[in-house]
Amino acid sequence: MDTTVRTRFCMVKKYERNGGRQPGAAARTLSKPIHASRTQDQDIPTGEENPLSGRAIRRSSLFYYICIRDKPGIRMKRPSISIWFRTFCFAALFALSGTYECFAQFTIRRPAAETQEAPRVFDRLPSVQPHNAYFDPAAERARKLKLRRERNTIEFNASLETSLQQFEHWTGSGSNNFYALANIFFRHQYKKEKLSIDYRADATYGMNFIDDAFFKNKDEFKLNWQLGWEMHRNWSYSASINIRSQFSQGYKSRTEHILVSDFMSPGYFDIAAGFTYAKADSPFKVTLSPLGGNIVTVLNDMLPEDGRYGVPVGERVTGKLGYSADVFFDRSFGKKEWLRYRSDLYFFMPYTEIDNPTVRWENTLEIRITKFISTKLYGQLYYRKEDSTSLQYQYSFMIGLKYVFRNK
Repeated sequence: MDTTVRTRFCMVKKYERNGGRQPGAAARTLSKPIHASRTQDQDIPTGEENPLSGRAIRRSSLFYYICIRDKPGIRMKRPSISIWFRTFCFAALFALSGTYECFAQFTIRRPAAETQEAPRVFDRLPSVQPHNAYFDPAAERARKLKLRRERNTIEFNASLETSLQQFEHWTGSGSNNFYALANIFFRHQYKKEKLSIDYRADATYGMNFIDDAFFKNKDEFKLNWQLGWEMHRNWSYSASINIRSQFSQGYKSRTEHILVSDFMSPGYFDIAAGFTYAKADSPFKVTLSPLGGNIVTVLNDMLPEDGRYGVPVGERVTGKLGYSADVFFDRSFGKKEWLRYRSDLYFFMPYTEIDNPTVRWENTLEIRITKFISTKLYGQLYYRKEDSTSLQYQYSFMIGLKYVFRNK
């Protein structure tokens, strides 16, 4: 800001002698910056009598003429410093108190953004990231629960089918019987970045009660565990283990109590390492394993060592190496998923016995009538030369209660 106003104070000493004016009188000009000026029209001497002739005298300037008269013949004494100081203060006070018009000039310039410099004191301060030390246990539990739901897919199915027939004093032929079949299916899928884990468990157990005698008609459990690591897009490296066996002892028939099976007798272990193709939101899952193995166990010592189930005489465990493939399909149809089809096809071929493959194909068709009532049609084809030279198959049609739980 430039506010500069100069007022010139001219103090002129003039001596009058004999009533006349002495030309060329000395003039003293004092300059002092102030912020105000007084406009006063006065008669200013011109020509030779004007000690300030030739100078630009602004109209807004204030001139004071202090004339000190002296007697003729008497020499004036030089005023003391105190007299000059008091005179100056009186003139300045009078000028400030009588000012009624002010002028000011302001010049504001904004420096360019690139030339602005931050205060240097902040340059020495370390940069500190804001930190919220408050911890909310409820928010943390909600975050972990959301993360678990994103990574885990869980499904649990439980069903029970029963039938009852009772005859009392019935003249026609008939036998009292009670039938019950229970099934449990569980599947857990875990996905985190490139790692994937798929675990399936399926168990079925059925009993018949005919004429006061219990007889097992269906007994089987299957465990499948697969580990995958993403390789490229929908392909991944995989390793899997599949276990199949039964829970309790089995006999040849209801009337012939000849032991033919027991827990892990036989027991089948299918081990494979290879590649898996699984597309997101696709019901298909295909696993090709150039390195595979099939292990069969007969652990019950009460079973005769006659080479059944492909286990050599005198031994309890046998195994083969070969190629394996598995195709799994699982899809629900309808807006409310009232129809579901699940299929699992397994194939194994030994390296040294190409003409002795193992094929197992399972199919399950479920129809949900209500929330807790469903109908299921199950069928299985199985071929293994060591067990039987003929193609084995079974099927069943069931209706009963069912409970389903899914987290997604």
